[in-house]
Amino acid sequence: MNIYFENKEFDLTHFISFCRMHLDVNDLDDWRQPIFGFFTEWHNSSDFITVKTSGSTGEPKLISIEKKHAVISAKATLKFLDIQPGGLAWLCLSANYIAGKMMIVRALVGGLDLWISKAESLPTFPGVNKIALAAMVPLQLTNLVEKSYGMSLVDETISHVLIGGGALPKMLEDSLRQLTHACLWHTYGMTETISHIALRKINGIGASPAFSMLPGVLIGKNQKGNLVVEYPGIGITNLHTNDLVTLFEDGTFTIDGRADFIINSGSIKINPVLIEKKLDGHLPCPFFITGLPDLHLGEKAVLCMENAGDLLPGICGLWKIIEGLVSKPEIPREIHFLDHFIRSENGKLKRDSTAILLNTRAKITNYNFPQQ
Repeated sequence: MNIYFENKEFDLTHFISFCRMHLDVNDLDDWRQPIFGFFTEWHNSSDFITVKTSGSTGEPKLISIEKKHAVISAKATLKFLDIQPGGLAWLCLSANYIAGKMMIVRALVGGLDLWISKAESLPTFPGVNKIALAAMVPLQLTNLVEKSYGMSLVDETISHVLIGGGALPKMLEDSLRQLTHACLWHTYGMTETISHIALRKINGIGASPAFSMLPGVLIGKNQKGNLVVEYPGIGITNLHTNDLVTLFEDGTFTIDGRADFIINSGSIKINPVLIEKKLDGHLPCPFFITGLPDLHLGEKAVLCMENAGDLLPGICGLWKIIEGLVSKPEIPREIHFLDHFIRSENGKLKRDSTAILLNTRAKITNYNFPQQ
C-alpha cells in the first residue's frame, strides 16, 4: 500500500512513523492532525477508535467504535462496489468524522493505495488518470460540476463516488445523472452505524430513488414510521433512528424526513423535508424549512435562504413560485435571509444552530405571510 500525501509517496510503515512524528493534539487548526491522529490510533494496541458525530442535529459527541466492526463495514462496501485491491482511493473529506476515517479504513482493508487531499469545498484532484473510489459531500460535487472541467473530470477519472452528509439537491442529481462512466452512489448512514449502511445509484443502469442495504443489514419501521436498523455484524440491534421512511416490498426504502424536524403548526403536522423536496430545483440558492415559535399556532413554518439578498426586489414573484408548488398548509409563514448557513466541518447543514440566528441576528429581514 502506497500513500500519497503533500507531494510525497510513502509506504504504510513509513507513513505511520511520519504521523507519529508530526502528531500534535493541541494544533486543532491544522487539517493534517486528524489524519495523523487516526493512523496513529488505528495502529495502536486498543480495540477501539473514538469518533465524533457531525452535530447536524444536536451537539457533537464522542463515541467509541470497535475496530473489528469498522473492518466489517469497510469490507461490505468494497464487496458491494466490487472494488479490487491495487486501485487508488481518494480522501478529500475531513478525517475528524466517520466518513473520512472510513475512507482510510477501506484503503487499509482493501489493499488500496490512498491519495490524501485537504478537505475543501472545491477539492483539488489528484494528478492521476484513474481513481477506484472517492467520497464527497454534495457541496464538493456542486462546486466541481459548476467548473467547466468538473463533469468530465469526475466521469473520466473516478470509477465510484460515494456521496453522503445530507440530502442530494435535485439540480445536482440531475447533473450527475448525465455521467456515463463514473458510478455515483448516494449513501445513507450515521456515525453510530459506522458510515453508510445503504446506497442508491443515481446514474446509469440500476439508478433508483430508493436505497438498497449493504449485505447483512436488516431494516424495519416502528409505529411512528421511523426506520429501525439491525446490523449484527457490527453490533447494532434494534437501533431506532429519527428518519421517517417508506419501505418497499423489494427491501429498498426512501427517506421522507426526520421526526425531530416535524413542525406542529396549529395541530397540523408539517414535514419540512417533504416541502424542501417540492421546492428543490425551483429556488436559486441554498434553503431549508424550519419551525419557529408562534403565539397563535404554537409553531410556524419559515423558509430560510442563504445569500439571497438579490431576490428581495422580486419577493412577490418568489411567493407565487412557492404557493404554486406546495399545499396551503405547507406555505411558509415567513422568509428569512441569512448571509451564511452554519455547516459542520464536513459540509453538513446544522439546522438547529442556523435557526437560532433567525432570532438573534438583527439583519434578518422577515416577510409575513398574509393571513387567510
